[in-house]
Amino acid sequence: MSLRESPVRPRHRAHRPRWLVVLLAAVAVLVVVGLVYGILSLVRGSGEPDTAAEPEPTPTPCETVLVPAGDVLPTPADVTVNVYNATGTSGLASKTATALEKQGFATGKVANDPADREIPGVGEIRFGPKAAEEAQLLLIYVPGAELVELQRKGQKVDLAMGDAFTGLAPEQEVNAALSSPSPVASGVGCPSGTP
Repeated sequence: MSLRESPVRPRHRAHRPRWLVVLLAAVAVLVVVGLVYGILSLVRGSGEPDTAAEPEPTPTPCETVLVPAGDVLPTPADVTVNVYNATGTSGLASKTATALEKQGFATGKVANDPADREIPGVGEIRFGPKAAEEAQLLLIYVPGAELVELQRKGQKVDLAMGDAFTGLAPEQEVNAALSSPSPVASGVGCPSGTP
């Protein structure tokens, strides 16, 4: 009996579902991207900055520096002064207001002192918490006056002239005071409220 060779039938290849092919392709792409990213990260180092290598900057301590008063104080044009006469000299408030205006100050009320009390010295410069720098500037023009802080709003200052008031400081004295260095606190470490 001879064996006849039976014809070999080609086997049908099992078809994979299309979704499976797409899924496998996506996974392969993700694996390749992950490998590339991992290799680049190793070559360049991680993308995050090395915080241990760079010390944090230390804040600037509060230091006292010398600054000319004219650089930190407002200009006369930025200051409004109420001028009050607390003396028996008639017309002193009006005369002083005119002198202040010639120096560049704005004037508000010009009258007898509403506090109606005797001031034996040069005078008083009255101001609220928001007008401290304005009062310091006026003090340069009226040396010897007493600074009197009041609990009031706004940036106006009052000049109440006393019995020892003889007029505004000469221009040379004012210019010298504005250009002379004064100690000023500067830096991040300064208490709040200082420049």
